[in-house]
Amino acid sequence: MLRTCDGLILRETKYRESDKMLTILSRHDGKISASARGARAARSRQNAGTQHLAYSNFTFFENRSRITINEAEPVELFLGIRDDIEKLALASYFCEVLEALADADAGDSGMLQTALNALYALSELDKPKELIKCAFEWRIMELSGYRPTLESSCADCGEEARVFFSLSDGSVSCGGCGETGGPLRMPLCRESLDALRHILFCEPKRLLSFSLVGGALKRLCDASEAYLHAQLERGFYTLDFYKGLVNDGQR
Repeated sequence: MLRTCDGLILRETKYRESDKMLTILSRHDGKISASARGARAARSRQNAGTQHLAYSNFTFFENRSRITINEAEPVELFLGIRDDIEKLALASYFCEVLEALADADAGDSGMLQTALNALYALSELDKPKELIKCAFEWRIMELSGYRPTLESSCADCGEEARVFFSLSDGSVSCGGCGETGGPLRMPLCRESLDALRHILFCEPKRLLSFSLVGGALKRLCDASEAYLHAQLERGFYTLDFYKGLVNDGQR
């Protein structure tokens, strides 16, 4: 049966002499695995549309749950990422997170749009990479069922919550309760909480239409990465690589 769909290539793996195995985040079918025969050949018409990070329109043949790509027409290649090693490493981290969280045979949850927004910003917009990273992490966690509970009062005592964020349950706490809540709480501030509310509740196209700098940005970034790791109980080798590049660049 022939079908068409659009999707983002999260992973490409060499297969046989000139084939590829692809992991694709599609708009309507969630995460799918497909083979692209001859896609690695120099003259293959599928070469551009089946490369890592390509957002393409696919025509594929499905037979007994095996999917073969017949055509792959690139829609967006995010060229502004490909010549910058730090941006490429960060985009690869986005893909690894998506591969871990996306479900097969799932409908459109908004993950693909979030990924495309983040990659476009990384490729074309003059936005800090750390701001794009934390916005992506928070939004993807929300779409995956890990939305923080951002009430206006402390989850422990009921006082106004503006200071600490819990990595274990996603709640916010006042200063007094947060300081006694153990190592699974991280400091935030009014500015970082306001930015977090924007990320979680805004329209998809406005995901990155905010600004945050200095300590407020660092607090929000530290909390997003720690929350993702705590909830998924795993690390990501692409993130380690990206952070190594950033640290080397700062020396």
